[in-house]
Amino acid sequence: MPHFPDFATFSKLAATADYVPVYRRVLSDVLTPVSAFHKIDDGGCACLFESVIGGEKVGRYSFLAAEPFLVLEARGNDFTIDRGGKREQLQAENPLDVLRQQVQTVRVAKVPELPPFTGGAVGYAGYDTVRYFEHLPNAPADDRGLPDLSFAFYDHMIVFDNVQKTAIVVALAKVGEAKTQAALKASYEDACRRVDRFVEKLSSPKGNLAPVDIYTGGATTLRYESNFTQGEFEDAVRKCVEYIRAGDIFQVVFSQRLAVPLGVDSLEVYRTLRVVSPSPFMFF
Repeated sequence: MPHFPDFATFSKLAATADYVPVYRRVLSDVLTPVSAFHKIDDGGCACLFESVIGGEKVGRYSFLAAEPFLVLEARGNDFTIDRGGKREQLQAENPLDVLRQQVQTVRVAKVPELPPFTGGAVGYAGYDTVRYFEHLPNAPADDRGLPDLSFAFYDHMIVFDNVQKTAIVVALAKVGEAKTQAALKASYEDACRRVDRFVEKLSSPKGNLAPVDIYTGGATTLRYESNFTQGEFEDAVRKCVEYIRAGDIFQVVFSQRLAVPLGVDSLEVYRTLRVVSPSPFMFF
């Protein structure tokens, strides 16, 4: 089970970075990105990115990760940083600056054989983070209780190469504080162990997904609720048109929220959506 790069190359890369990728490349013909994700998902922060190009071609890479080493979340000017269960609660005028500072501490060495993304920050900045830059009155009511921004930082990742039919299991070795050759060696060996642990997870029969029947014909049977009545929605559209005519806005993205009771694991919803609605940017 060879690990790449070798230690000599690793040491050279460590001179110009805070993190150096260590990886193994394994055959992925018995796995899919979804089944692999199911094996590594531990119920905490995790992510899966896939893509379909032009409605027919699968994008070359699929990225999946779990077990972040840091999670940063902000609600208004309050933000928390969680490092493996150790939580800091702080305030900032612009939490995006805090996110930027954290991202800048993760300088990853470039390894030509690897895809462009092998670890780092994954998350979202919600629409209302614009309020960190613009003074906008009348903020909408927070009826979901979700953070304005939430990012998880991953130092290991699995990347499916759909062209070469392989999975690249990567761990980022932290080398920024390694001042001696012995410290570099310890960081390298720790990354190798983490790579091996995720390869073992992929090899385990535990967590295998069962085949599920899917039928996309016929009428919709699930009842859903909107946060608008039809009349309210149409009145709001007319109001948007008047704003455009008055020159107050030149475009608007208007929407309604449709809610359905969910009786299955959310991954099952994703599995179905990737079949009935494949898109260039699919994520879970």
